[in-house]
Parts: sequence; C-alpha cells; structure tokens
Amino acid sequence: MEAYDDMPPLEDDDVEVVTSPESSETMDSVQNASDAIPNRRDPVASCEDDDNDDDDDGNEEDWEEMEENTEEKIQCLFCKDEVLSINKSLSHIKEKHDFDLASFICKFNLDQIAFIKLINYIRKENPAPKQLIQEKPEKWECDSYMKPVDANDSWLMFDVEELTSQEEQSISKTADPTTLQARCDEFQEIIEKQRETMTRMLQAAHANSTIDNEKSMRTVGDIRPEEDEGYFNSYAHFDIHHEMLSDRVRTESYRDAILKNAALFKGKRVLDLGCGTSILSMFSAKAGANVTGVDMSDVIYKAMDIVKENNLEDVIKLHKGKLEDLEFEHKFDYIVSEWMGYFLLFEGMLDSVLYARDKHLAEGGLLLPNRCTMHLVGMEDEEAFHKYVSFWDDVYGFKMTCMKGDVVKEANTDIIKEEKIITSSDTILDLDLMTITPNDTEFTSEFSLTVQRDGLLTGFVGYFDTYFEMPTPVFFSTGPHATPTHWKQTVFYLPEPHNVKKDEVIKGVISVRRKRREIRSLDVGISFNNKKFKYLVE
Repeated sequence: MEAYDDMPPLEDDDVEVVTSPESSETMDSVQNASDAIPNRRDPVASCEDDDNDDDDDGNEEDWEEMEENTEEKIQCLFCKDEVLSINKSLSHIKEKHDFDLASFICKFNLDQIAFIKLINYIRKENPAPKQLIQEKPEKWECDSYMKPVDANDSWLMFDVEELTSQEEQSISKTADPTTLQARCDEFQEIIEKQRETMTRMLQAAHANSTIDNEKSMRTVGDIRPEEDEGYFNSYAHFDIHHEMLSDRVRTESYRDAILKNAALFKGKRVLDLGCGTSILSMFSAKAGANVTGVDMSDVIYKAMDIVKENNLEDVIKLHKGKLEDLEFEHKFDYIVSEWMGYFLLFEGMLDSVLYARDKHLAEGGLLLPNRCTMHLVGMEDEEAFHKYVSFWDDVYGFKMTCMKGDVVKEANTDIIKEEKIITSSDTILDLDLMTITPNDTEFTSEFSLTVQRDGLLTGFVGYFDTYFEMPTPVFFSTGPHATPTHWKQTVFYLPEPHNVKKDEVIKGVISVRRKRREIRSLDVGISFNNKKFKYLVE
C-alpha cells in the first residue's frame, strides 16, 4: 500500500483497516510514537493495550461470553423507567406491564438477529405490551429493523441465548413431557421458517449495521496529526515499501488495470492517494494522465526524487500532507489508491478514499479499485494450532493455560496453505466503493460453511478480493487458494478444536467494528455452535 497522509472511524454484543503510505493506515490514538508503529507483516492484537483501554474495551473484551453490565442503567422497553440490570428490567416488565419477555422469545424461538430486530421494532414503533402479545414475527422481520434507534441500547448487547436457556429451565421444572413435546412441535414449524428467512435477514446487516450511527462515527480524518505520527512514521521506513513493491500480485494488478485501460487515462486527471514511492502515479503517467500524488509520510521526499529520476516531474505533482487538509484547483477523473489492509479494513485508510471520492472525484469519475469483497472459510491446521494455542498447556513441564485466552484473542496473520482449508467459503461483505459510506465498514453478517471432509476445525480464515471493474477488468484474491500476497490471510483460532463431519454445515455470525479509541484497529466477534468468540486485529 502506498504512503499517505492522515486518515479518518465497531462494537459490541456478539462480536476495527485507512490512510497508509502505500497500503492502508493503522493505529489511531497513539500514546507513544514508538509503540504506535504498525507492522504490516504481523498485525497481531496486543492484549496489554486491550487491558488498558478503559471503558471503551473493559468488560466488553471478555473474549468468549458476553457478560451483563450490572452498573449501567437500562431503560424499560415499554416506559421511561430505568433499572440497573437486564434481569431487573425483565422483572420490571413482567410486574408493571404484565409482559413475560422470556416466554415471548421462547414462544417464537427467536435467535440473536431476530431478537435485535424485535428490540428495534419495539423502540421504533412503541407497541403496547398487550398489542405485542398478539403480533406475529412478520411484524418485526422487516430488514429495516436491523438499524437501531439507539446504537447504545443495552438490550441490543444482551445474549438472547441466556434469556431463552433460563426460560427453558423454568419450563422443564413445571411442564410434563407431553406438554414439552407439544411445544417443541409448535416451535419446529417456526424454526423452519426462521431458517428460510435467515439469509435475507442477515443481508440487511451488510447494508444496515446494527451499530450504524452516521453522526457518531469517527473516521481517521478526525485523528489529530500528533496522534498518528507513529503510524505515518512507520511508512517512512523503506523495508515496507520493498515488501509491497515486491508483491507482484498487488503491483501488477494495479499496473494492468491502468495500462490495459490506457485509452481511458489519456489526458485525464488522476489523484494517487497514499502514493508512497509513486509507483501508481508513474503507471498513470505512462498511460497518459496528469497525476497528483498525496502522502503524509516522509517517503514522499523519496518519491519526488524517483519522479525526477524518471523525467516525469512535468506530469506528476506530489504533495505532502493530510488529504482532509488539502485543497485542489480541480476535481479528478480517477482516484487510484492501494488502501487495503489486513482483513481488508485494518488501518482504516478506506475512510480517506471515500472522503476523496465525495470531495474530489469529478462527476462520472471512478475509484480504482471500485469493489472489494470479504470472505470467511474454515481451516484444519493442528500444527499451527499447537504452535499458537495448545503450546500453553505444557511449557517445559509447566501449565500456562491462563495465557491461552489472550493468545486466542489475537487475530493472527499468516499464509494458510490451500490443503489446510476444510470448508467452503462464504462472502461476508461486498463493498461497492462508489456508493458506500464509512459506516458500511462496520457490519454483522451470517456465514454458512459446508465441511468438505471429516476433521478438526481449528479456526476461521478471513481474506478479501479486489476488483477493477473497467472495460478490461482486473481482479486479484488474497485467499488461501490464490498466489500469496503481503496481506496473507487473517486467522481466528478457536480455543479448542471442533470436530466436524463431511457435508456438515457450519452456521454462524461474524461482526466487525472499529475499536472506539484506536479506530484503525478492529474488534471481530464470531458466534457459532452456541458460543461467542472475540478477536482483535491490531
């Protein structure tokens, strides 16, 4: 990714990649420049930082099961009264409004997504308890109810499985087997319908994040220069540019997208955002364009020497600075940027690309690339699992299992061999860069993976694909099936291997949000097999 200037802003329940000198940006909220330098080759989360993240991360960093915050006041669903816990709120609703929410959830066998929709439906439509009792799930199944009325609503962070399990235990103590069987039969029909509609429900989450709040979203453009100094300094080191330029998949894809469509660039104005060593600027100039390159890193001074060395100073003009602080005399026909980070969104440089699109792209202009997709796949790699996870079970004869939780939380970046993949892949996000907003980089998505052979599921692997949709289209993938790139893949290890059988379907939900303080970083939550796991991409 090319060097760039400063850049612009996930969050809780189940479950934060921005301007960069040549690739993407990383690290907001830099307390110490030397500690803030991101390593594109190994962006592993720091559990130490996580522990010090105050109220932004605190309790919500419990990595496996979400826990109730008993100190936060929670507003009743049907009146303005507030209490100090979900359980107390449930009792309040039952006593004051004669509405048993737990029984209601069990009656319709609502999963986490349907529960979120129900809460948003109640908040938006304000149905009376007696009215709600008479309604059917179709009332709140509308995709629009994925968008919260209040992104900080504690009800949206509540684990519905905890609620339903408590109710089921209560039922089992009082109901006879015949009654239980009758209820199971009644629920089965509802479950089947839920399965049929689940895909559509989760697709809404792509477009309407459960924590979508345009006004409150921080982007990397909001980061103060002194906060990001360490980040940009990291791209002043030449080894990172050597690594990116040596990535033939990356560099040749950009070259082909520009030069194989050279007729479109001739005489046009191109903005190279995060230009780094100016390689994309020179490709564009070779295609006949007039180019403006922008980068916040000191590598820009070397880029000026490179441009002069190639006798291109008349057609390439370079500027050092933060994009959001720069003004240009004209708009651009094309904006070229290698902004992608690990797990696509790490570093958050996409914020600045979207800012440039909205302010500096001419009507009818195009971003390159103009589309990216994110994917998830399951893997079986017992050797790697032992190296990173089970290693702590026996360290020179001593147990260090207390380390495993924090180790697993750290999303790993590695090249996963194709033969280690044990499931089909599923698309968890599809971004049309010409239309999305920064809010779309926070999302919740269902995934469905079909097991291809008997074995052990040791973790999930995330990767992305990049598209240059032009008359001569260009595409590249960072998946395990493709030629390795410097992005590698992002690995989310499970705390324990999970036995799987061929043709078994693994269903789950993945949520991605930015860390509230370090908005270049990501919080990732994966739920499956009735458990929730939390990861950091830092």
